[in-house]
Amino acid sequence: MAAFFAAYFAILHNPGSPPVEIPLTAPDRWIGFQPAALIPYASLWLYVMLPSSLMIRFRELLGHTFGAAVLSVSGLAIFFIWPTTMPPVAIDWDAHPQIQFLKTIDASGNACPSLHVAFAVFSACWLARMLRRVGAGPASQTINIIWAVVIGYSTVATRQHVALDVLAGALLGGLIAYANLRLCPEAPEPTSGPRRIVLSSGFPLTYVALIKITGLVLWPFGLPLPWVCVLFFGPDLWVLYHVFVPGASGLVRTFTRFETRRPEVWLTIDDGPDEQDTPRILDLLDRHEARATFFLVGERAARHPALVAEILRRGHEIGHHTHKHSCATFWLKTPARVHRELDNAFPPLTSAEGVRPRRFRPPVGIKNIFLRDALAKRGLACVAWSVRSRDTFSRNPDNVAARVLRQARPGSILLMHEGASLHNRVRVTAIARVLDGLSARGLRCVIPTDAQLK
Repeated sequence: MAAFFAAYFAILHNPGSPPVEIPLTAPDRWIGFQPAALIPYASLWLYVMLPSSLMIRFRELLGHTFGAAVLSVSGLAIFFIWPTTMPPVAIDWDAHPQIQFLKTIDASGNACPSLHVAFAVFSACWLARMLRRVGAGPASQTINIIWAVVIGYSTVATRQHVALDVLAGALLGGLIAYANLRLCPEAPEPTSGPRRIVLSSGFPLTYVALIKITGLVLWPFGLPLPWVCVLFFGPDLWVLYHVFVPGASGLVRTFTRFETRRPEVWLTIDDGPDEQDTPRILDLLDRHEARATFFLVGERAARHPALVAEILRRGHEIGHHTHKHSCATFWLKTPARVHRELDNAFPPLTSAEGVRPRRFRPPVGIKNIFLRDALAKRGLACVAWSVRSRDTFSRNPDNVAARVLRQARPGSILLMHEGASLHNRVRVTAIARVLDGLSARGLRCVIPTDAQLK
């Protein structure tokens, strides 16, 4: 960037020939002078950083840098060979010191093509790819396009460029981006080796950062302090909500039900295996011809490998429930520690045939902001629940069963527990009561397919 601006100003003051004035067209008359457009105009410097902030491969970052360099050199070459300038406009720039500052810097030279617009279009094309990479939806792609268009509009509204400059810049940026992306094809996700996370939760956290920055940028332009505080601290409440509410999917896609047209529910049992409870629960499930998913803790599974094997042998599913079940601190863990919590649990949870868990449940449903990419790269789906038994808080198994049966519907995911965290009167007995009640209502316990999750 420093090299570009050094060359830019050198050419500005030493053009290869006398500058040509770019004519005004109808769009220039339609778009009035708007000093507030300086804010989106200046946002380009944040916008151009977003594609590289989502990259985790050096080769891709290098390709993006090469494309930006080619765009810079192409624009500078045009400026030298065919220097242009803006037509004069009847505006008192002394009344608008912030825009007068821009006019003083570049003297409205090197107008066509607008490299401001060219880099906006170039970045929009790269950002569209990166948003697909992190799984961002249509809303994010729409925001990306709107942002690039508004930047282009702002160059005319601040009278830094005319419509023909914008059109030429868009064509130049689009052509360079097209060639650059064709030369840098998307590589498949790595299946092994070390992985690094640059922005682990993808676009949602980027959006949070943009809202905060918007509040800080608008403050000097007169935005009232209460609104600045809302913009700066409001996104934090959004993040906390999606971290601590088990079924919230803003940071990590979380499944709370499954599709079915049959009288079926999904029984999930957390915190095992337990040498006292697991064998008895397996016998109960056999008696009711029920299938369940056991979300096991890696450390506990390592101490009882025979129980893990027996769960699989009886036709049930093993789920991933972290390695240490750090329910109080998992949401605070760094990316490296999240990786360790996931990877260390895989060996004791993997079958003798090499089948690994496909479903993950965070401790007590509290997520981590770095969880999204970590799960995606390991092929894990985050599963919460739609019916919580609250068996860990109860001393009466009948109350637990009544609560579950009252809420259970076809497609419900039931959460229950095993192990020493339960009261002795509730351990196993509550699950027995629930299975009896489900059978009486004609509800079968099944393990849904990935396609059924919602």
